[in-house]
Amino acid sequence: MTAEKEDLKSNYNVPNLERGLQIIELLATFPKGLTLSEIIQTLDVTKSSAFRITNTLIFKNYLQKNETTKKITLSRKMLTLGISSMNEQSIVELSIDIMRALRDELKESVMLGVVLGEMGTILEQVSSSYPVKLYVEQGTRFYLHSSVGGKSILAFMPEEEVTSIINSLIFTKFTDNTIVSKKAFKEEILEVQKNGYAIDNGEDIQGIHCIGAPIFNESGYPVAAIWITAPHGRLPREDFEKKGKIIAKYALEISLKLGYLGR
Repeated sequence: MTAEKEDLKSNYNVPNLERGLQIIELLATFPKGLTLSEIIQTLDVTKSSAFRITNTLIFKNYLQKNETTKKITLSRKMLTLGISSMNEQSIVELSIDIMRALRDELKESVMLGVVLGEMGTILEQVSSSYPVKLYVEQGTRFYLHSSVGGKSILAFMPEEEVTSIINSLIFTKFTDNTIVSKKAFKEEILEVQKNGYAIDNGEDIQGIHCIGAPIFNESGYPVAAIWITAPHGRLPREDFEKKGKIIAKYALEISLKLGYLGR
């Protein structure tokens, strides 16, 4: 360490902030989590200090604690902050050519989105070849319970994580087809797991159908989803299965570029 850095450390160091960052860095290397005792032993911090810091981070939703195993892990909020700052651009860059190929095959608008907290966010889109198309600005937020982006990603998250998110959702009714209960939504994502793709049967906007599939990273975690969106006349229910399999194939191509090795 240089003399300048030593001077900065001595003059501006905030011990509890530094310990909090050490805890976050430690938990990043233990995906299955650590107990408070294990954190204390590994970092050689006092019990009272570790207790206050971890509880503050849990309260602010940067960490989460399994009350059965007592294991503390990084939360979805922390993971998505990492995705936002480090991987968002690379996901777009690795996806855009495949999204264009999907658009060329099915002629419909193709969207790329991620889940951030209790909402989703559009990262990129490739417009339909048809004159009549749905255009969505980058950064547009979408609801998880009524979107194929939300369904595709949540269906393949770890059970504890997806349960936590579902429990926090408000099932607002947008159309007659919107899923408005936890029970029905859980049944829906089981179907997504089975089929490998998700559908939006006019659940968010009346008359607009969507079909999407998840994108996985090298760890097999669903970091994003791609989907097509179109008027119901161009994307009828009888086409859902055929086109769902096509979209899942393109989503897998992106996953492989991200280092995914398959399940």
